[in-house]
Amino acid sequence: MVPEAAQCVKCGLCLAECPTYALTGNEAQSPRGRITLIQALDAGQLRPDGHGAEILDSCLLCRRCEAICPSAVPFGSLMDRGRSMVRAKLPLGERLLSTLLSRPGLSRPLVGLGKLLPRAIPAGRLAAQASSAHRKPRTLYRPEGREAVGRVGLFTGCTGSLLDSDALDAALVLLLQAGYEVAVPAGQGCCGALEAHAGNDGRARRLMEANRAAFDAAGPLEAIVSIATGCGAHLHGQASLPARHEDVCGLLAREEVLARLRFRPARATVAVHLPCSLVNVLKTEQAVLSLLERVPDLQLREIGRRGACCGAAGTAAMLRPRLAKKLRQPLVEEIEAMQPDMVVSSNPSCRLHLADGDGSGAAYVHPLVLLAQQLVRE
Repeated sequence: MVPEAAQCVKCGLCLAECPTYALTGNEAQSPRGRITLIQALDAGQLRPDGHGAEILDSCLLCRRCEAICPSAVPFGSLMDRGRSMVRAKLPLGERLLSTLLSRPGLSRPLVGLGKLLPRAIPAGRLAAQASSAHRKPRTLYRPEGREAVGRVGLFTGCTGSLLDSDALDAALVLLLQAGYEVAVPAGQGCCGALEAHAGNDGRARRLMEANRAAFDAAGPLEAIVSIATGCGAHLHGQASLPARHEDVCGLLAREEVLARLRFRPARATVAVHLPCSLVNVLKTEQAVLSLLERVPDLQLREIGRRGACCGAAGTAAMLRPRLAKKLRQPLVEEIEAMQPDMVVSSNPSCRLHLADGDGSGAAYVHPLVLLAQQLVRE
């Protein structure tokens, strides 16, 4: 049963915010259309088929509709439930991709093989941008020469070392400078978002339980912090975790924490991309901007419309490249017109997707990487 679907009063305020409805004009590919379909499947009025699976699968889960919904409909969790109803009808490639990416032991060698593929195909482009190096972090880091002000756990995720290794290193540098002791449990793994979005709710729950056990074994924690906003959106509000989840930038932007961080000037123009997961779910976009504003001489220029999807949507850039490129194009045009020195984005799939379409020559990094580079280390 999906009683949460009854919260939707079909008012239609979400239509103007939905990227797939904006492109297609198809009511079925709007939030209220998809909720109606889930209700029909749940009631047995419709049987799962390829057409229904396509309607649910085409949703990019930007959750902009959820952020502006006056009835507080939990659209993200509804979509995961709906996709679980039609999982057998979802494309085989999507089901395989979510399974592979959530298993680093499989995805790492496959990325190595993928580097041999031409960049003209999506898998080749992703592999070309992924890191070949694998640095296994220690399980505990302590600030040198002083007593810790708090203790947090760092969530690395399944693709962190592949797509965000520099950001993980930067997070450690910044958290230690801020005075935190940082636990990085060895037993943690994929957050389960990819599997949940591919309708495999059973495995998604098992992955979350493994993370719960790993962080529980790490001892008392003030918070569990994540660096990739896509993972963070899935972790956020998970009651089973032994400590609350917090986006790392949200933690670092606290007034008392910022007081312990100083940055060197950087004469550079930076295009700031705020992922939909950051704006619509975590709601810590101001924390990212506040941190970057602490770097003297840095010229910040926000790109895109806040809360809108760039088209990356986790694996959507590979599975639905035509749709992804249409949504990316306005942002790429902004970047190329701006000619920034750097583009920052807090989500790896967004960063890779934007960089793949951009010819400006700008460097693409996580905001944490820029902040760590300019940090005055004491």
